[in-house]
Amino acid sequence: MHTPWLKTFAAALAVLALLAGAGCTTGPDALVPSGAASRLDASGTHVELGPTVLRVMSFNIWLGGELVDLGKVVEAIKLSGADVVGLQESEGNARRIADLLGWAFADERLQIISRYPLISPPDGNGIYTFIQLAPGQVVAMSNIHLPSNPYGPELVRDGSPLEQVLANEADTRMAWLQAYLPHWRTLIAAGMPLLLAGDFNTPSHRDWTMAAVGTRAHVLYPVQWPVTLAVEQLGFIDTYRAVHVNAKAKPGITWTYGYPHPRLRANEVQDRIDLVFAAGAVHIIDSRIVGPAGERDVDVAVNPYPSDHLGVVSTVSVDPVEPPVFVAVAAVRVEAGTPLGVHYHAPGGEGTDRLVLVRAGADPQTNALAALPPQEAGYFGRVNFGTGGLLPGEYAVVLVGATDNELSRSAFWVVAPGAVPSVSVDPRYISRGRPSLRHGAQHPRANLTGWGFTRRMIRTC
Repeated sequence: MHTPWLKTFAAALAVLALLAGAGCTTGPDALVPSGAASRLDASGTHVELGPTVLRVMSFNIWLGGELVDLGKVVEAIKLSGADVVGLQESEGNARRIADLLGWAFADERLQIISRYPLISPPDGNGIYTFIQLAPGQVVAMSNIHLPSNPYGPELVRDGSPLEQVLANEADTRMAWLQAYLPHWRTLIAAGMPLLLAGDFNTPSHRDWTMAAVGTRAHVLYPVQWPVTLAVEQLGFIDTYRAVHVNAKAKPGITWTYGYPHPRLRANEVQDRIDLVFAAGAVHIIDSRIVGPAGERDVDVAVNPYPSDHLGVVSTVSVDPVEPPVFVAVAAVRVEAGTPLGVHYHAPGGEGTDRLVLVRAGADPQTNALAALPPQEAGYFGRVNFGTGGLLPGEYAVVLVGATDNELSRSAFWVVAPGAVPSVSVDPRYISRGRPSLRHGAQHPRANLTGWGFTRRMIRTC
């Protein structure tokens, strides 16, 4: 059903020709998980899935995944049965790997790939994205890669006292984690199911207990590793350790069995540092290790194994929820002439709400460049804006409600076709004698993975 005023409004704005060639296609952009219930919620605006099974993988693929064989990276993901993967060290290959898997969705900023649609809400800030299991039914996911050096277990191995080890954790990984913790706390408090994958570059406090001392040569004393403590204190569950409770019987080592397997350096330390956490999950069903055949605790074998890290894939039951009201561009950088996809949760639907394209900071009431209704998809969906008539610069799409109030705004940049990115660093933020970029760290405000910078590093992680 269409309303006359929306037809008039859309027709008047069409003269701007920004939509020419791009169309205004809509669609749910979703796959309903197999076996999920199909019933409308009480409001009648979206399907309510109820508890749904999802397989989540964390996989550090080792400097782009090509040091051994990118095809084996793809094979490992296929054999794992994962639905969504948090990659680390994808080096710009996240979209390529998703394509090889036949998956349509990749969040290159977060290095998350998925068989289900990924939506980056404007409040995500490079911290989390939504996995849309059906229109109006989402769970959130974060993916992190904490700094590697100095590496705590090596400090223990080399004789550092506990106080020094904990001080090092505070200065490195805990300092990095602070950008994430408030966002995760807010999501969990709001009842949003939240999945967390990552190469944490630290063991779990659950694995370095008094009972574990001496089980590996470098485990000289128990350590309450602060990163995993902080994560669990927010309400996350360590999915592997929830299934395999006895860390002595099932250590689940993920770092490392070789560079590549089976070549190891002398005196190498081995620990479980690749983790999948879940908050708000209904049930943790299973958790498995993906790695080279014949190694301890490997459940899914791949040979030759393509990484220095083993993967972990956990099967969880989650109860997806309705997301908050939002508008979210599908890409923050668009070449002029390329259609711009825009996801939305429009609470009033096509009868009252509209999506308005404006210059950055502009008022959607007085400075609209183009506008579209939510279309027949109703309250949750995606539309495409054309960008052929836009000059390079910063823009936004604004979700406007029934009373002409701004409900949400999502920024993006238009660049000239073929434009090449450049990066400059303010020298005030670089300490003399310190590396300007730290390999093995993925941060929402400094994610330059895949740009090809020269890295100064002690340890590939």
